[in-house]
Amino acid sequence: MKYKLIVSDFDDTLAGYDQVISKGNREAITKYVEAGGKFVLCTGRMVSAVLPHARSLGLQGEVIGYQGGVVADIATGKFLEENGIPYEVALPVCEYLDSHGIYYQLYNEDTFVVEKENEYSDVYRQFTFLPPIVAGKSLTEYLKEGRRSTTKILLVADPKLVPGYIKELSERFGDKLLVNTSKKFIIEIVPKGINKGFAVAKLSERLNIPREEIIAIGDSMNDAPMLEYAGLGVVVGDGTDDAKKYADVIAPNCSEDAIKWVIENYGLK
Repeated sequence: MKYKLIVSDFDDTLAGYDQVISKGNREAITKYVEAGGKFVLCTGRMVSAVLPHARSLGLQGEVIGYQGGVVADIATGKFLEENGIPYEVALPVCEYLDSHGIYYQLYNEDTFVVEKENEYSDVYRQFTFLPPIVAGKSLTEYLKEGRRSTTKILLVADPKLVPGYIKELSERFGDKLLVNTSKKFIIEIVPKGINKGFAVAKLSERLNIPREEIIAIGDSMNDAPMLEYAGLGVVVGDGTDDAKKYADVIAPNCSEDAIKWVIENYGLK
């Protein structure tokens, strides 16, 4: 087995918008693990929103959430490592977003925090297994209330506005924060230096598996750091053009059992 570790994004890579993992992908992952391979999910999701999927696949060990910001144990859900945004860094971002009327969410205790529930939070909760914490006040005030840190900051916006927001936020806060996207309508803000590539590099070290023996699979720009790090970077056929610039291989579309295809063509050889 040339590739001993496969690290996969979840949304629009392993599972589609319906969050269903196909029978073909499930069987291929099981076969790969039984042959001695290690399969790890690495996602921008909250840990609580990916753990049920990891457990349903029978995976053991760790799962990576929050774009590499958190590593958690699958069996217990316990955070093994957490890299969040400190209060002093998060506060000016929240002040800016509130002053411009931009919808965003914070993350605390492995769930998301909103000022009040609305159409955006209703859409987002479809991808989670927990209701939001409703602050009942501006998130700037919520943050100040306990000088809280946040695991990440997430914006939901019109896809046409996303590139402009990323540019503006990167220019203002890019010295300390990474601003990128995981879906056309989502912007994610995490600490600078914390990304999926960082997380996979640390995983490689912990498991003593060199990068040359790692496959990373994704679909969007927040996957780029791990695509670059891995010995083989794979982007699904319906992934973004920007992500494909970092790919060594283009797989079939997500809906066409892309993970199964990668495992059969690369993982088990």
